[in-house]
Amino acid sequence: MPFLQIFLLSIGVAADAFACSVVRGTAIRVNLFKRALVLAGIFGVFQAAMPLIGWVIGRFFAGITFIAEIDHWIAFALLGVVGAKMIWDAFQPEDDETIVDDGRVQFRPAIILGLATSIDALAVGMGLAFVEVSILKVALSMGLITFALSLVGAWIGHHGGGKFGKWATILGGIILIGIGANIVYEHLSALSSGSF
Repeated sequence: MPFLQIFLLSIGVAADAFACSVVRGTAIRVNLFKRALVLAGIFGVFQAAMPLIGWVIGRFFAGITFIAEIDHWIAFALLGVVGAKMIWDAFQPEDDETIVDDGRVQFRPAIILGLATSIDALAVGMGLAFVEVSILKVALSMGLITFALSLVGAWIGHHGGGKFGKWATILGGIILIGIGANIVYEHLSALSSGSF
């Protein structure tokens, strides 16, 4: 998988974490840098670990002959479903919860959000098990980009940019669907040119 695809995939998967960071940033009143660093670190670790777990699960099924014949469609379906769900979620009404900021670093909510926002990375990892890719490079890229975007997201949210997260989620969903479609296109192109 080329670097540009890995980068775009990482951006797409990180969109949920970015959006959550923006929302969490709106509730941070004090200790912004420390708390944003913890939040971004947790999100980055989850986004790096989950595609590895998904890839291991996917590799287990990749060896089955029937699945190997339709692997590109599986990758497309997984990426497409995750992308479509991200777009759908972006248009759902948000819970209007009042958060009281006591200044402490809140690990439990960050871990729950980190897990919730990385489920799509698990599905992406499963899909990537069916294509030629260095999963370690992908996982590292996902973790680092998620970390960086989460830091930026918390800062944006803290400074009043709460509505920006919705559009990042929509863009992330579109990117994932596009990458899935590109996997199918490349497979069908190679098939028609006799490369397989």
